[in-house]
Amino acid sequence: MNKIFYIIFFAFSLSFTFSQSSKFTNKTRENVESNQQESIFKEIESGIKEGNVESISKYFGQRTYFSFSNGINGYYSSNQAFYVLEDFFRIYKDLDIALIFKPIIIPSIAFAYFFITKATKIYLNLFLFLVIFFADNLILLDGRDIKVFSTYLYLIAIGILFSYVVTDSKIFKRNLFLKNNFNYFIIAYLSLVIFYKIASLTFDIEFKEIFVVIGYVVMFLMVLLLSIYNALRFKSIASRFLLIMILCLFFSDVLVALNKYYVKKEILIYIACIIEIPVYYFLLKYLLYREK
Repeated sequence: MNKIFYIIFFAFSLSFTFSQSSKFTNKTRENVESNQQESIFKEIESGIKEGNVESISKYFGQRTYFSFSNGINGYYSSNQAFYVLEDFFRIYKDLDIALIFKPIIIPSIAFAYFFITKATKIYLNLFLFLVIFFADNLILLDGRDIKVFSTYLYLIAIGILFSYVVTDSKIFKRNLFLKNNFNYFIIAYLSLVIFYKIASLTFDIEFKEIFVVIGYVVMFLMVLLLSIYNALRFKSIASRFLLIMILCLFFSDVLVALNKYYVKKEILIYIACIIEIPVYYFLLKYLLYREK
């Protein structure tokens, strides 16, 4: 009888011990899982604050959904999601840097030009400053259409400079037709882009932003080449200031492109911004010396 009692007591004790051990194991497992989840959320939060895509991307699934404030949303593969998030972080890193420099420079340069210049016909130059001011500030905003519009404003600005360098180069002095009508060709191209955009909205036609970008690149390169030509041939102070300005813009854009597509070093963005700082000063000096 005592043996049976001891066996029953031992079985009950063993059952109770296993039960408590099981509860303790489950509770420990829950604590570990909870700590792991908390660690993951903290790592993701830290990655968002620091703009570190690598610390976030390892938690992407096969299909990841994004919805950003700039209008980008949808499902992406893990590889696509990595680059979408990387571009988003890069935009806002560049935005912080750009906000330090861009909004205040152009108004200061425009006021300086207005009070220093002795020319009477200054409306086109003031319009040039106004266009650059709006382009510099609109490009900091979210939205693809706004960025395309800011690129179009840059296209207008580079079109004005293109007209100036062609006039300064005197390459059309023997062709009176081109000399008298070249500016109309630039205006016609800019107008066609506007009509194309209006038609795309009216008739539901897809608007190809590439036409704006190609126009800007072609005009920019033409201004660069003609600036080199003018600086070497005429050796005027105005042409030298314009050449330095265009070269600053060129190398700044090259550094931004290198950071975005190849090297991915944030220091390149800082260097690009530093190179851009004197650009509008050189523009001011070019316009003032060109009037002499």
